[in-house]
Amino acid sequence: MVRSGSTSTSSRFVIESSEVDESREPRVPWPWPVVVVVAAAVAILVQWLAFAGIIVPEWLASDGRSFPNILATASSLWLSGHGVPIDIIGVHIGLIPLGLTCVSVLLGEEACRYGARVLWHRHHKKPSGRRVGEVVALHTTVEVVAAIIMAAGAATSHWVIAVVGALLIGLGSGFVGACRGAHISPFSRLPRWARGLPSAVGSTVAVCVAGGSAALAVALLIHGDRVIQLHHQMGATGWGGFCLILVQLAWLPTMALWGTAWMMGPGFAFGTGTFVSPLGTHLGIVPALPVLGALPSNGPLNPAACAWFAVPVIAAIIGGVLIMKSLPEAGFEIGAGLGALSGLISGVVVGVLGLLSRGSLGDGRLSEVGTIMPATAGCAVGILTLVTMLCGFAIGLTRRLRSEESRQVRAERRQERQKKRAIKAEEKARNRAAKKQQDKRQQSVEKKPDAGQESEPIQDEASSDTANSTDDEALGHDIYDSIQSAQDAPDDEDTIRRP
Repeated sequence: MVRSGSTSTSSRFVIESSEVDESREPRVPWPWPVVVVVAAAVAILVQWLAFAGIIVPEWLASDGRSFPNILATASSLWLSGHGVPIDIIGVHIGLIPLGLTCVSVLLGEEACRYGARVLWHRHHKKPSGRRVGEVVALHTTVEVVAAIIMAAGAATSHWVIAVVGALLIGLGSGFVGACRGAHISPFSRLPRWARGLPSAVGSTVAVCVAGGSAALAVALLIHGDRVIQLHHQMGATGWGGFCLILVQLAWLPTMALWGTAWMMGPGFAFGTGTFVSPLGTHLGIVPALPVLGALPSNGPLNPAACAWFAVPVIAAIIGGVLIMKSLPEAGFEIGAGLGALSGLISGVVVGVLGLLSRGSLGDGRLSEVGTIMPATAGCAVGILTLVTMLCGFAIGLTRRLRSEESRQVRAERRQERQKKRAIKAEEKARNRAAKKQQDKRQQSVEKKPDAGQESEPIQDEASSDTANSTDDEALGHDIYDSIQSAQDAPDDEDTIRRP
């Protein structure tokens, strides 16, 4: 009990302290545009210095290489994360190291968030949309200028790719960071029916990518001995071995996307005329990179590997559940339409990620490496759209059936209540009529004169019979009126409006 209390207290303290830090204005005397520019430049400089620091020990151990060449290599590594091909040891590599791209996006997002946070405080926590757009524009401009400078330093001819890559990364990281720093929800102005699409699409894509990462991890565990053996055979020890591990980590997200394409069915290629898929594997000569030891051996269909086909289906079901959860009143028509739209967008996103993981590892046979397009995009769109649409249709139809069943149950309950009310009303009317009849008889007996009771017995009997028939008729009218009033009484459940 003491431990749980202390844990909850410490967690509450961490949350409260983080809220205090978030509400506290950064102690920066500069204007917010200067803060945005400097933060973006510092984030880029940190990446470049990290690349240069990795290369410098190799430069110290080698002869015949000038220091400017080392700096140009650091610039080339930074540009490779933006999609620019790079030449390493005479090999032209066009496969994007998405690990470096993720680092650029995360650092840029954090830098832009800091600048937008300063803007948020300077405008009394109510910045306009125009100011937030200016933060994104400044951050993107710094990213593009840095790409141009590094492209000039690396003497690369791929200027267009460098600018386009920097523009996309700057806009993406800047938009997310500015929204977080200015406490603005980018989806708040969406129509009500579309507010569940971002979470549904994001969850579907995240589950697909997580499944591909899990498939890669399982492959590394199964073929771990082969991976370690290849690492020892390369003879990379010390700093060289550490750099080799970093190079493989840089392409690890790319291979995770290969795992996602592998789960979709078409798989990926590692060379011209090759394919790796649960339906079969056909590979040629593979470079002796240790992480490539996780590739499966050549062979036909693997029944056990086909179980991974369930991951995209589960991802689509999760997306369908989330999109229907955002609209509790949606029926099967709207559910099927929104489910199809969510699956379509998710499939397009998975296809774009697969396109980013496609490239080359040299000329000739290894000029085609990565996901097999457009088969991967087509399978992603088809599977996710179909399953999400069926999921939305099923949830909407279940809601409709439940509403009809509940309506029938309410009608039966209403009829039972009306019968009970009619029975109670009939009993009350009979009791009331009997009481009235008894009172009338008692009053007639008291009013009769004692002298005329013996002389007119026949007349009294006739009058009593007439009174009895009149009372019975009145009793029947009272019972009929009570039953009609009970049936005409409004039911409480009918006044409740139900969806």
